[in-house]
Amino acid sequence: MKKLLLAGAMLISGGAAAAQTGDQCPASISPTIEQTDVSTVERNADANSAVIQLDVVASVPGDGVPHYSFSSNDGTISGDGSRASWTVSGAGPFTANVEVTGPNGCRSYSHFTYHMEQTASE
Repeated sequence: MKKLLLAGAMLISGGAAAAQTGDQCPASISPTIEQTDVSTVERNADANSAVIQLDVVASVPGDGVPHYSFSSNDGTISGDGSRASWTVSGAGPFTANVEVTGPNGCRSYSHFTYHMEQTASE
């Protein structure tokens, strides 16, 4: 029997990364990504696939509400608000992104990279 091992790393970037994309907002008025949580919802060893849940907590200066936009060229990703469901298959590595936008138009980003490896069970 084979099992799937899902290992992940996450990189979070804020104002500095936003400036690289042409967004000239200073960090003091850009959204802050405070927390990211990742959990595997379902693994299918026979199909070599997984469904992963991504949760992001962010805040914006003042009384604004952040807007979340998830994307990935690997598998399919859909989300509403600060939570997304990401379905991938194969060995990876897989990457996903979230863009958090404040009411003032300033943005911050988080980048996720996942590796799913097949290992023989003992």
